[in-house]
Amino acid sequence: MDTQKSLCLLLNVIVASCARGPSSPICLKYDYEERLLERVLRNGLALETTLSEIVKANSKVVDTRKQIEDGKAKVESTLAIMKKKQIDMESRLSDYINNALNNMNSTLAANVGTMAKAVLDMKAN
Repeated sequence: MDTQKSLCLLLNVIVASCARGPSSPICLKYDYEERLLERVLRNGLALETTLSEIVKANSKVVDTRKQIEDGKAKVESTLAIMKKKQIDMESRLSDYINNALNNMNSTLAANVGTMAKAVLDMKAN
């Protein structure tokens, strides 16, 4: 801000000196410099505004990136849990099928044995 105040003071001095002798070649030089300084100040303000907007946009990008990374971590965690549950379910299903087959085989073997004994008994009678 001190720079802007200094520039305004300088511009006032330039304008005051030009007001004394407008036909002077020195005044034309100061008039050109004054316009140049005004343009430089406008460009400086425009650059400050642009920089501010860039900083805000960068902040939003960083926040969005963080949210995406958090979401990705959550998805990966959920996927790992689902894989573990799938393995557990497949294991329980396999155990259930094996137990059912064993029960069926033992029941079938017992029934076949009983039927074979009954057939032998019938032949004997």
